[in-house]
Amino acid sequence: MEKIKTAIIGMGMMGFSQLRHCFLPSKDYEVTAVCETYAPNIQRVEHFIQEHHLNIQVYTDYRQLLKEADFSLAAIVTPDFTHEQIAVDCLNAGKHLRLEKPMAISNEGCLNIYKAWEKHQQIVQIGYELRYSPVISQMRRLLPMIGTPKLLWCHEFRHPFLKKDGDVPDWITKKACSGGTLLEKNCHHFDLFNMFSGAKPISVYASGDNQVIYKDTDVLDNAFVTVDYSNGCRAMLSLCMFAPELKHQKHMHAFEFGIIGDKGRMEIRDDTLYLWTRSADNEISYSYLRENYEAHSEDIIPSLNELADCIRSHRQPLADIHTGLISSRLALAAEASAETGEVMKL
Repeated sequence: MEKIKTAIIGMGMMGFSQLRHCFLPSKDYEVTAVCETYAPNIQRVEHFIQEHHLNIQVYTDYRQLLKEADFSLAAIVTPDFTHEQIAVDCLNAGKHLRLEKPMAISNEGCLNIYKAWEKHQQIVQIGYELRYSPVISQMRRLLPMIGTPKLLWCHEFRHPFLKKDGDVPDWITKKACSGGTLLEKNCHHFDLFNMFSGAKPISVYASGDNQVIYKDTDVLDNAFVTVDYSNGCRAMLSLCMFAPELKHQKHMHAFEFGIIGDKGRMEIRDDTLYLWTRSADNEISYSYLRENYEAHSEDIIPSLNELADCIRSHRQPLADIHTGLISSRLALAAEASAETGEVMKL
């Protein structure tokens, strides 16, 4: 089967990792071009291409890439504040998209991307690789065992953001560039709430501040967020960006995600899933052992497998543009709630 010609826009940590660990090893994709503006990243990818004798053209302006390069899929892996314009231009040029989360850093930006998609109807996948991770996929398969979801929760107690190099140093700790911590970091988790609740979010309340690790910035370093859904389901996110770093301690977990339904309960602790039924006659556990922890590559690969099938059959993926729009709007509303102290209606 003919490979899907792909251009990767953004060769920072995530983009360079996706090139090496996800796109190049795949039987479905042929990377024909990459684009990067930051000189050290350009030098790194050029050295990699030469070292491995790859036929990949390097561009420093995505607009030139759109005019000259031969590809049908654009993978946008650039800083959050650049997503909107690049995505709109790629859609208007007739390209399919894999757009890293979040879609954009404002409601207006997300809607601009959505409107461009409506005009052209290309295949768009948002980079919510958590939906495709082995433990979340197993949770989706086992969901009927616990019945109708009633309560969902997510605890992420982690180390601070990794330092971001680039034309705007450490852009991730600048709200004007990232949209805020609850958008940049937690749109993933709001997306899981949306998926497992099976309903639309109708209101959100958030409480948080930045008085510990990010006191010299304007982004949150801790928060509690509650979300109400149209079907009566409720979800709770707790976030801490200054927890002790997870280094294989036996009883410490950086990430927990759980659901209680009317027939049972299941929860994830890092890469292990546990399930208990209400009657207490059934307990299930499932563990996934990762070989590669770099930049979520083992979760991205199954999302790319699905994306290739979607492009070839012209259908939208599980993490489509609608999921990207809803989760981004929810995260932005949570940011607004944390700032104003008000419950935000959606």
